[in-house]
Amino acid sequence: MQPGSVLVFSALLISSALVAGDRAKGEKEGVCPVDNVRCIRSEPPECHRDRNCEGPEKCCYLHCGFKCVQPEKTMEE
Repeated sequence: MQPGSVLVFSALLISSALVAGDRAKGEKEGVCPVDNVRCIRSEPPECHRDRNCEGPEKCCYLHCGFKCVQPEKTMEE
């Protein structure tokens, strides 16, 4: 294997390990919906992390507080 190939292979291996690490921490697939609401005050959180939410729901800041919501799909999905 040439030195350039080893470098590319190593970079791919490291990036895939980082992505797997995020999922191991409990982060679910998808992205949080865009929140265009302006808040006067924040509401108490209903969740703190994605693992606090059931099924595919993610813990997202939406409408003045953290809530479990259905994620939006990403372009890669």
